[in-house]
Amino acid sequence: MKIKVKDFYAKHKIMLWKDSCDEHIVASHRRIKRFLLFENIENRNIDEVTEIDVDLFIHHLSTERKCKNTTCNRYVAAISGFFKLAVKYGYIEAPLKIAQNKELKGRPRYFTEEEISKVNELLDNSRHRYVKHFFTLGLETGMRKGEILSIGLNPDDCRDSKKTYGVISKDRSVVHLHHTKNGYERIVPLNGYANEALLALDDRPRTYYTEKSFYNTWRKARQFAVGSADRNFVFHVTRHTCATSLANDHGVPTALIAKILGHKSITTTERYVHGKPEKLSAIMQQLGGISNNERREQCS
Repeated sequence: MKIKVKDFYAKHKIMLWKDSCDEHIVASHRRIKRFLLFENIENRNIDEVTEIDVDLFIHHLSTERKCKNTTCNRYVAAISGFFKLAVKYGYIEAPLKIAQNKELKGRPRYFTEEEISKVNELLDNSRHRYVKHFFTLGLETGMRKGEILSIGLNPDDCRDSKKTYGVISKDRSVVHLHHTKNGYERIVPLNGYANEALLALDDRPRTYYTEKSFYNTWRKARQFAVGSADRNFVFHVTRHTCATSLANDHGVPTALIAKILGHKSITTTERYVHGKPEKLSAIMQQLGGISNNERREQCS
C-alpha cells in the first residue's frame, strides 16, 4: 500500500505509544514531528524512507543541534516505534534497523547541599515561585516532574486515557500514583516538607505550571548555581539526589529506594545512587591503621 509519511502519521498517530504515560506520548510525538520535517521526509512514501535517512537525521541532531547520545537515542526509539506500526498495518514489510548510540548509564551527578541552597535562593526571589515547590517535591519524594504534575487530576478523566494521576491520602502521609511510566502503581511517602509544598500548590500542581515559565526559571536557577555549562544540571537530578540522600545519609537499602522511585530493576536504582565524597572518606577513615596493625602483628 502506498501512503505518504505525513498521511500515515495523521491516520494512525492515535495508536502510537497508546499504552504509555501522557508525558511520554507528548514527547514522542514531538520527536516524530521533528523527524518528518527533516529533508521533507513527511512528503515521501513511507516505503521509500530508509535507515540512511534516519542516520542522517540523528547525525543532524548530534552535530547541528548538539544533542547528547541520550537524547538522540530517544529519537531513535520514537522513530523505531513509528515504523514498527507501519509494519503492523502492512505499509512496509520490515521495520527499519536503527542502531542506538552508546551513552552513559544514568546522569553522573546529584545536587550538592550548596547547589540546593543556591537554587532555593534564586527560586525564593522568582516571580514563578511555584518552581521552588516542584523542586522541593522532587528532592523530598523522588517523583518525576510528570508525576508531580499528575497530583490532583481527575481520576475519571485519566483512567480511560491511561494517564498518570496521583491521589493524596486523607492523612496526607502518601501519594498514590496510578498508571506511572513503567505501568506500576506506586505509593510515595510524604514528609512535612513535601506536604508544605503541596499545600502551597493547592494540591494541584498543574494549575500553576506552564512549560515556558518552568524551564525559563530553571535555566536562571542553573545559571545562578553553577553557570550555564553543566548540561546535566536538570530537574530530573532531583531523583538522583533523593536516592543518594536516602542511601548515604539514612542508610536506606537499595531495594527500598527502588520501591520509592518506582524502578522495576535494582540495577536502574544503582545508577541513581551516588557515593557522596564525605561519606566515602569517612568509610575509608574507619579502615585507618589496618596496615599498621599488620606491621605490628608481623613484628610481634
